[in-house]
Amino acid sequence: MYLAGDIGRGINDAFKQVQQATQSISSGTFTVNRDNVLAAARIIDSQADSLRRLWQDASKGMQVDPPGDDDVSTRIAPAWNDLLVFNEDSYENRVKEYIAGLKRLAVQLGDTAKAYGYSEDEISAAFRTS
Repeated sequence: MYLAGDIGRGINDAFKQVQQATQSISSGTFTVNRDNVLAAARIIDSQADSLRRLWQDASKGMQVDPPGDDDVSTRIAPAWNDLLVFNEDSYENRVKEYIAGLKRLAVQLGDTAKAYGYSEDEISAAFRTS
């Protein structure tokens, strides 16, 4: 039982750190202009791809197995798995949505580059380097 308590505290601490990190990331702002729009698009697209690769590797082991055969262990593991993987608001789905949001932002920046007069070839070249 003591081990399960330590595991639970460790998981809760990890969740708090993820929440704090994503809150600070989502609250940031930056200004885009003609001179930096393609660089911003390339950086955001590249970061989304890097995060997606890291997430694919990390998410393979997201599910929690019961640490024991006792009643608490067999009941708490499915509850953790719901929070981690299965619920609509699970951490897995939050991270996937964050990555999708970064990709959408990169596409929007590509559209903004068009409005600034960049050609399709220039925009495509910026994304290919990521």
